[in-house]
Amino acid sequence: MESGIGPAGNATPAPATPPQDGSRTPAATPSAGPAARLARATLAAAYAGPNSMGALRLLFAGTVLLSHGWALSGHTSPALGRHEFDAVAVNGFFAVSGFLVTRSAVRLSVPRFLWHRALRILPAFWACLALVALVVAPLAWLHDNGSLGGYPLTGPHGALRYLTDNALVRMSFYDIGGTPSGTFYPAPGSGMPLAWDGSLWTLWWEVLCYLGIAALAAVGLLRRRPVLAVGAALLLLAAIHPLGPGGALFPAPFSPDMARFGLHFLAGAVLCLYAERLPLSGRLASMAAVVFAASFLITDQHLLSALPMAYLCVWLAVRLPLHRVGARHDLSYGLYIYGFPIQQLATVYGLHRLGAVAYMPLTTTVTVLLAAASWFAVEAPALRHKNPRSAGRARAATTAPRPAPRGYPGRADGGWARWHPAPSQPAHVPLKAHPQKPNVLVTRHSTQSQHQTRD
Repeated sequence: MESGIGPAGNATPAPATPPQDGSRTPAATPSAGPAARLARATLAAAYAGPNSMGALRLLFAGTVLLSHGWALSGHTSPALGRHEFDAVAVNGFFAVSGFLVTRSAVRLSVPRFLWHRALRILPAFWACLALVALVVAPLAWLHDNGSLGGYPLTGPHGALRYLTDNALVRMSFYDIGGTPSGTFYPAPGSGMPLAWDGSLWTLWWEVLCYLGIAALAAVGLLRRRPVLAVGAALLLLAAIHPLGPGGALFPAPFSPDMARFGLHFLAGAVLCLYAERLPLSGRLASMAAVVFAASFLITDQHLLSALPMAYLCVWLAVRLPLHRVGARHDLSYGLYIYGFPIQQLATVYGLHRLGAVAYMPLTTTVTVLLAAASWFAVEAPALRHKNPRSAGRARAATTAPRPAPRGYPGRADGGWARWHPAPSQPAHVPLKAHPQKPNVLVTRHSTQSQHQTRD
């Protein structure tokens, strides 16, 4: 999940020419140039200044958190039409990620891009695995057995194997020693595995999307037409895949999940690459909203929802006045990965018996606190290593001793130059443009005038 918030305009404004009449040049405003007006009129406005992408990510993470909490406390998962709210929110994550991550891949080298993605995903993911294996699961074991004796640290589904086998994001198993027990997930007969953190499975698809974008960039195909062609091909395959015998035309690894996540990610990527050409239009946003709402009525929602949802996300990111929400402190990733295990542990301890009025606020509060701790203690420190050389130079610049100003105590001249400026140094008099030569500045000295050429 890319942070990608802040000014990132492509156009470099031309330097202003001093007025020939010697008057002061008016300060430039964002609305002065054609590039700024073009950015505001297209989806490129999402890159040209502050946006509400952080608020959208928090909205999606909150939707997943509350939907999971409702289902994991013994209620029916909330849905609209044929699709549950949490699944739609995850689709939104992929659309936003495609839009922001593709921008990063265009601007960075492939190794630097992969380094940035690893810093964003892996440290918090590892911290979450450790919390589940060393805190959450032992607390459940203590509740079920009355002591920590026999807690499976080793073995095929032990705590250590949970850490090592899942370290590269692709989850091999989700339980630890047969825990959790007595929970509502998985539902009987669903075929889903026993899980402490059922949210982590989508991260592997996120990583695959990153690798796909990196591969396109490595071979020089991260451009408009190739990415659009890949998206069209995936859409075609996803449309005909259910027509095969048994509802599957193509063998693994092609799956509905690949089509679902890949289409939403590629929709965001296409909007990124065409951002300067696609209008930021309320009418288009209204049409996208209608198509997106209609997608809730079909089984394979991603066939219809990917591009409209991506456009709506970008349009809302520009239009919503929530630029400061999640801009500096992004808790969305922590909310997403920590909510499920906290809710499962609360169910193990029977908190759901007190009703949703107690279960939902308590589990949400604990999750928010963990997400904040993850951001400040793990994610933000890791992200500071995106550009270690630049950070090192900045630290050196701030810690290096500065030379004493000329003419002040501590200088070899004893302060004499403070009162006796050298003849070659002009007094501090404002500059103005030469009336006939706008590229020449006139400097008035106490005794003479001379011309200096602007560089």
